Parts: sequence; C-alpha cells; structure tokens
Amino acid sequence: MSKTKKEKLDDVLAGLIKVGQIKACGIVSKEGLLINSITPPDVDARIFSALCSTIMGAAEAASGQMTTGAVSQISVKTEKGTIVLLPAGMKAILTVLTDPEAQIGLIFFEMENRAAQVDEILKEM
Repeated sequence: MSKTKKEKLDDVLAGLIKVGQIKACGIVSKEGLLINSITPPDVDARIFSALCSTIMGAAEAASGQMTTGAVSQISVKTEKGTIVLLPAGMKAILTVLTDPEAQIGLIFFEMENRAAQVDEILKEM
C-alpha cells in the first residue's frame, strides 16, 4: 500500500529533525495554515505557522518593492535559536527553529533538499 501525503510529509520532517540541533520544524501554507509539524509542547505550531507566513510575506513584499528577485531563504537569529524559512514550491514554506549553537550551513543544505521533496509531495494528485 502506498503512503498518504501526510505520511510522506511526516517522513520529510522526521528526516529533517534527525539532522540534529533542530527544536521544531513545520510545513506551512503561504496563507499561514499549518500543513504538518513536529514541535515540542512549549511551541504552539499554529501560532508559529501564522508568524512564519507573515515573515515570508513581508520579505516577499520588500523584495518585490526593491526588485531584488525571489526570496530564497530567511533566517532570524535570536538569543534562544534561529528561525529559518525556505519556500517549498509556490504555495508552502518549510520552517525550522534551531538550537542557538546549531550548524546553520548544514541545516540550510538539508532544508533545501527537504523543501524540494515537500514541493513534489504537495504537487501529487
């Protein structure tokens, strides 16, 4: 029996968490709706989704106004970690919340691969 879209997205996020140094990860629609996530109890996935969508929307608006091209990644560094956002196709965003000491280069590399997987899964009939 083939896997459902939900199961495939679960696999993508589980693989991303295995990179290490990631507290939470999720897939969000550009409208801010939660598609799927792996989050600890202290992170409200739905609020995190809405905020990530807002950040991406603001970045895309700024990029459009300044005619700098499409947004390829966003990172917000805080004292407790880094929030990273990558577009996952035209309609979704892949998000992670890292530990403060996380190897961001490794996480970016892995996220790029996973974002492509998310895009393919969401395009399936």
